Amino acid sequence: MSKVEEAILKTIVYYDSFDYPLTFEELNTFLFSGSKEDVNTGLESLIGENLLEESNGFYFLKNRKKLVEVRKERNEIAEKKWRKTLKTVKWFRMIPYLRLVFASGSLALKNTVKESDLDVLIVVKHGRIWTVRFLVILLLSLLGVRRTRHERVAPDKICLNHFITDKSLYIPRKSIYTAQLYARLALIWTEDEKIIDQFCTANSWVGEYVRGWPEAIRNPKFKILNPKQIQNSKILNLIKKTSEIILDTKAGGWLETILKKYQLRRINSCHLTYKPDGRVKADDESLEFHPDSPELKIIEKYNKKIIELGFKDLTERSSFAK
Repeated sequence: MSKVEEAILKTIVYYDSFDYPLTFEELNTFLFSGSKEDVNTGLESLIGENLLEESNGFYFLKNRKKLVEVRKERNEIAEKKWRKTLKTVKWFRMIPYLRLVFASGSLALKNTVKESDLDVLIVVKHGRIWTVRFLVILLLSLLGVRRTRHERVAPDKICLNHFITDKSLYIPRKSIYTAQLYARLALIWTEDEKIIDQFCTANSWVGEYVRGWPEAIRNPKFKILNPKQIQNSKILNLIKKTSEIILDTKAGGWLETILKKYQLRRINSCHLTYKPDGRVKADDESLEFHPDSPELKIIEKYNKKIIELGFKDLTERSSFAK
């Protein structure tokens, strides 16, 4: 089997773990790294060997044609969830020190079910992560769309599970799961697109797993949103900038310290229990709450299928095992 065939098979098998068939453009862009060969040749060979099939422009493992309809159904659900996400995130523009909002997970992939919540990755100004988190939580609570830790299922609510600062854009955990997750991020709003470039540069390691990185994150064919859907608002921008002027003082630093102590006390009092593959992190550089991360489960599912196909050398380890 050629390197490009191995890369194609690995990629198709990985996305099969999400019940997600790929288009040619997606496969070519999010292909597992390891080959620069033409994808067409590899696809023809794998289809000829009855390892893969194609239908309506989607590629998937043999006997998995049903995934085409699954993807279409989930895409329709995702469209509705995107409209609800936009309706909420537009208010983020008035929050001081908030720099960028990405959609992540199933929302970014447009692979949601009715029960899916709305995962976002938020980038904030360094030194103000606790202030921003507090204000975002307050806003979402007032709007009634914040997912709390007590809700196992929270359809259409925003899940605030990841904050990073513009000085801590590097994501340290390296695996095909995290690489594909961040390569698939979908921009919702930013006040400065240079931050996207900085994020890509800081996480150049993604290119070790995803052939199309960093172009993947900016590829117009995968833009879920029209950037003009959330335009800058003069009124909200005035509120934001005025708030930043007020908080760029000793009072702002004092407030950050108070909010940090308050939130850390609440976080620690939760006594969060999580699986071995879960992660909870809270400091001045990153706030991450994934007590039930699906990474290990996805990687194990991927490995099992790869081994069933007889390619033990293609297995992938979880970042938690490294």
